[in-house]
Formats: sequence, structure tokens, C-alpha cells
Amino acid sequence: MSKKFSAARERAFLRALEQSGNQTLSAEKAKVSRSWVKLHRKQDPAFDAACREAVAVAGRHLGELGSDAATKPPSGWRYLEGAELVVRSTRSGQVRICRAKLQQWSPTAEKRFLAALASTCNVQAACAEVGMSVGSAYRHRKTWVAFARAWDEAVVAGYRHLESALVLAGRNLFSDGAPAVLSPITEMTAAQALHLLHMHKHHVHGVGKGPHVALRSPLPEATARLEKVMRGMGLIPPGGLDAGSGEESA
Repeated sequence: MSKKFSAARERAFLRALEQSGNQTLSAEKAKVSRSWVKLHRKQDPAFDAACREAVAVAGRHLGELGSDAATKPPSGWRYLEGAELVVRSTRSGQVRICRAKLQQWSPTAEKRFLAALASTCNVQAACAEVGMSVGSAYRHRKTWVAFARAWDEAVVAGYRHLESALVLAGRNLFSDGAPAVLSPITEMTAAQALHLLHMHKHHVHGVGKGPHVALRSPLPEATARLEKVMRGMGLIPPGGLDAGSGEESA
């Protein structure tokens, strides 16, 4: 390898390392072998020091983006060789870009989860859509502020969608024509739908305990009247909303 070629590759590698904090991905990005990087670091103390500094720079930069950027890497680092990339923190606390693994939250998984949550207002159903556990979803929410914010917005959207669909279905209960549906909703019973509204009412309307997003809605009273009618018709189990639960926790 010529000195000129080596110097160019070295600069490309260090530039990529400052952006990703990941030696393997940076080697692939700069088109150099990992063995070349390891050998060069071992033989050249100055290059090794430059690598350590580049990793530190990447950690500071990605750490600053972390709370608002969720798992989405900066522009130019979303994919590499067809693989989706994510921002992750190692056990030692180093923040870096790495390949997304199976059963791991990624920008794509987040989008699918949020779309399902906005459609169903059901955390368990949304987790099932992306093949993740409810526990991992709440841990991911706790780690990434932007994801938590998008989650809250999806719950509000799903609540209003479900509430509107339920009231519309009640108004057309004895109609031969099927009411129009804005977008697909996961199949569920009336009792399960009312239970989901009950579970999320503190978040959307500020009723009860817990954090909420205050919204003015014309539907709560209509929903209560519909629930009373359905209870009288035997459409809701005698045990109440909890007996028809479609979600253990929301």
C-alpha cells in the first residue's frame, strides 16, 4: 500500500470514526480492512491516539443527539450495505452507531409500532405488530424522549379515532348500511373498545390520575350514554369494563 493511498484511507477512516464511534462500521465505510486498522493502531501510537479521540468525539456528538433523536442516526448513517443502523449505548456507556439486530428497536420498528398504536390505542396490539414485548416498549420509551413524545401523540390519535368509531357504530346500531371507517381498526368487541377508552381517558381528557394531554372533545358524554345503552342490551359483561379487557396494561 502506497503512502499516499494509506494517508487518504486513514483520513477517511478517522472521519467516519468521528461520526459513528464504531471501528468496524468506519472501516467498512472507508473501504479498509479491520485487520489493517488493528495493525496500524498497534504500530502507530499517533494513529491509535487519533482513533481514541475520534471515538470520544463521536460519543459526545451522538450523546447530545440521543434524547431527541431516538434511535435514528445522523444523515448518511441510516443504512450501510443494506443494513439498518441505530444509535446504541454500550455496557461501558459509550454511545455509538451500530447495526440493528432482530428483536431490537429501530426507526422502522418505531414507525410500525406508532402506526399500530395510533390505529388501536392498544399497547399490546402495537407490540405484537412489531414482534416486541410490552416491557421492552416501556423501557425504550423511558430511554428515548422523542419516542415517548410520539407515543403520547399516537395514544391521543388512537383514542379519538376509537372513540369516534365507537360512537358512530352506536348511532348506526340498527341501520342496515355499514358506517364509514376512517382507517382500519383491530377487530374487537364493544366492551374491549370501551375498556381501552377507559384505560386511556386520564391521558387524553385529564380524568383520573397520571400524566395527560388536555384535549377538548365533544364525545365523552356521548360515549357514556352509549356505554349505558350497551350495558342495558347486555353487550357489556356483567363484571364491567375490566371483564372485557383486551389489554392488561396500557
